[in-house]
Amino acid sequence: MKKMKKLFAVLLTLAMVLGMSMTSFAAATNTITISGKGLDAEGAGANYGQIIKEDRESTLGWKFATTEIGTNFVNAWNAANSPATNLTTNEVIQKLIDLGILEKDTNENKNENKNVENGTINSSSNFGAALAAVKSAATETLDLENGADVSATGKGLYIITAHSAGYTYLPMAAYMNTAGDNVAVVAKGAKDQLNKTVAETGKSVAPGDEVVYTIDEEYLYIAPNATEKTFTITDNLTNGTFKANSVSVVLKNSINDTTGTPLTAGTDYTINNYGNGTELVVDFSDNYKSEYAGKIVVITYTAIAGQVTTTAPLKNGAHSSNGTGKIVEVKPVSFEVIKVDKDNESTPLPNAEFQIYKKAEQSDTDAVELTLENNTKVYGIPVGNVITTNNEGKASVSNLDAQVTYYVKETKAPNGYSLNNYAYELTGADALTTTTGSTTIDNVTYTTETLNFKNFDSITVKDSKLSALPSTGGIGTTIFTIAGCVIMIAAAGLFFASRKKTNK
Repeated sequence: MKKMKKLFAVLLTLAMVLGMSMTSFAAATNTITISGKGLDAEGAGANYGQIIKEDRESTLGWKFATTEIGTNFVNAWNAANSPATNLTTNEVIQKLIDLGILEKDTNENKNENKNVENGTINSSSNFGAALAAVKSAATETLDLENGADVSATGKGLYIITAHSAGYTYLPMAAYMNTAGDNVAVVAKGAKDQLNKTVAETGKSVAPGDEVVYTIDEEYLYIAPNATEKTFTITDNLTNGTFKANSVSVVLKNSINDTTGTPLTAGTDYTINNYGNGTELVVDFSDNYKSEYAGKIVVITYTAIAGQVTTTAPLKNGAHSSNGTGKIVEVKPVSFEVIKVDKDNESTPLPNAEFQIYKKAEQSDTDAVELTLENNTKVYGIPVGNVITTNNEGKASVSNLDAQVTYYVKETKAPNGYSLNNYAYELTGADALTTTTGSTTIDNVTYTTETLNFKNFDSITVKDSKLSALPSTGGIGTTIFTIAGCVIMIAAAGLFFASRKKTNK
């Protein structure tokens, strides 16, 4: 019995030791945590998903989590090359191994954690484009306080996406091994995506107008270990050109600062030959300065409107290499003149010609004196071509600047009508509305802003019929004129005949 008790005690002791040591045999917990600017705000969050997992049956030791993820990733990788390549799935995985994003030999537990942050993504445009193409794989919610336990899904490469109101984040990636490590990812987000504003005087345009734009963008963070540093701001114009020598670049500590430090082309950035062209590129890549990261770059420049109309506005889309941008549309307004009979206003008058004049000073070149209905003298410079009324008595233009004063004057009256000598001032184009939205073009997310003014009010111009002498019913003067001529000829003949007779 004593032996049994001793045996039972030994077994109990072994059980206790075994129980106490169970935790040492438990599977290691692998977690991903994320932090970064803006992620402490209300409503902020993140998602994750595995895109590449371990495959001990393959030569490289890795495979994509699903066929769809692999197809999208590889296609985007190939398309990002210039010229485009046609690498296979395994060849792309080999590229990831070469970049150090994946371990070379999955059978060797090297305890390596490759945290691919915003800056490192920028070191490989292929990888950045490929990650953007598989953002839909990030389907699991990542707890911003406790991270995400990825022990169940295991070793491999994970994509992480973050979101917070007023911030834009590039997709991130984290490599996980099976050693129970916690991989901490820092989201490098830009507060408020690239912003672009129009000077107050340029919110409506006409052909030839100069419009001043301002772009402000957070100086991009690029990790120190990035082999390539890419930070560019590009603007493309439609229906306009950039004015030569009009670009200035300033660095501010914050968006609210009223002054900043001017940056120098060639030292702080490079710029393309944008003058009279439609593309402007300010490139900080080769002159990247990490001490500027997080500060505000302010770029100011001037565009010249082309042949803009209400349906073909001055449009430009500025974007940063961080994948955000803003499209601004500035439109002209239209005006319609209506020509009618003064005595019967329901009768429209076609073929009347009108000229639009832009308000000017008397001393201005090409200024023309005009008289308003109240007999006030004003001056204007002719704008555009003469417009002619149609069968409805209407003529219109669609390329006027709502912020400019114009006059309209009849220059040729319809047949049978007198010319109206007064000029009329255009009014009513003073109600500005702004339409906003968003769109994605070539993997760049743009906010859109369209500035609209109310069109000028139409003006009705009345003409009177020309006066004519009424007919009295008589035979007219023609017969008397002929008779007078006959008498004069006869008298002249008699005169010369009598002279001849006298001479004889």
